[in-house]
Amino acid sequence: MTADSTRVVFHLDRDPRLIAPICTAVHFEAARAGLDAGGCDELGEAFEDVCRQALLQLPDAGGGLEITIDTFADRIEVSIHHRGQLIPAVGLETVTPPIASAGESGRLNGVELLERVDRVMFNSEDGVGRTTLVKFLQRKRGTIKRKRK
Repeated sequence: MTADSTRVVFHLDRDPRLIAPICTAVHFEAARAGLDAGGCDELGEAFEDVCRQALLQLPDAGGGLEITIDTFADRIEVSIHHRGQLIPAVGLETVTPPIASAGESGRLNGVELLERVDRVMFNSEDGVGRTTLVKFLQRKRGTIKRKRK
C-alpha cells in the first residue's frame, strides 16, 4: 500500500442481505491496505454486527446506511452513518462485561466489539449517527544492515 489515502463510499438500502457484499468490500480494502487475514476477518465481523444493529435503529420512513471506508498509511477506518435513534449502533454505552451474553441479549456489546477492532468512535450531528471502526495496520519492520569497517 502506498502512503496515499483512499476513500470508498457505499449506500446500503434497508435490506440486510446487502451487508454481505459490502462486508466483502471492507475485507478487500483491509487486505489491500496490508492487514493480515485475521485482522481482515475481525474488521469484517465487527462491521457486519454494527450494520445489523444500525439497520434495526432506522425509522420506518428512513433511508438506509451510508458506509465509508477510509484507508490511511497506518490504519483503516470504516464508518457507518445512519438516521434514526442517535445512540451507538452497538452496546458502547458500557464497556464493562455484560451480565447477559450477546447471544442472550441479541445485541453485540462494547467489549466484544473492542476485541475485534482497535478503536470505536461514535458521534451524532444534524440527526445522523456515525459509528467508526478503526483497525491499525501492523507494518513489518525490515532489518537494517550496516556495513562493517
